[in-house]
Amino acid sequence: MSENIGKFHKILVLVDGSEYSIIALEHASNISKRYNSELIALYILSPKMRYDELFVDKKQGETIPSLNKLIELSYLESHNWLNELKDKVNGKLATDVIIAKKSVVTEIVEYAEEHNIDLIVMGTRGRSGLKKLLLGSTAQGVITYAHCPVLVVR
Repeated sequence: MSENIGKFHKILVLVDGSEYSIIALEHASNISKRYNSELIALYILSPKMRYDELFVDKKQGETIPSLNKLIELSYLESHNWLNELKDKVNGKLATDVIIAKKSVVTEIVEYAEEHNIDLIVMGTRGRSGLKKLLLGSTAQGVITYAHCPVLVVR
């Protein structure tokens, strides 16, 4: 048995501004303090996340924004609350924002592998508001395919 089992040197917490992701950050922060771990908050921009904004009220003369503009707005919005999250954990938080080119689950799993993550912490559901019976589909996918332990909090 490896002596590194149960030691978390790098912890990845998935954030999206939802209540569940803020709770996940709090848990991840506590774990990182206990193990003196590096803590990384990851926000993944998915073009699908802002799809509902394409349906604007044409009666009010609003135009449909381009997909690039939606991604840019999401990126700017995420930086605002990522900075707020840094304040919550006394600045001891690295943040990263990526634009998903594949499924969100694949992006998370590959990111964790490429960055040698020892623990992934995430909420049961995110901003999508879609509810599964027990877990969100992203959480289920990450649990299934991640190379490291996954802590799902609610």
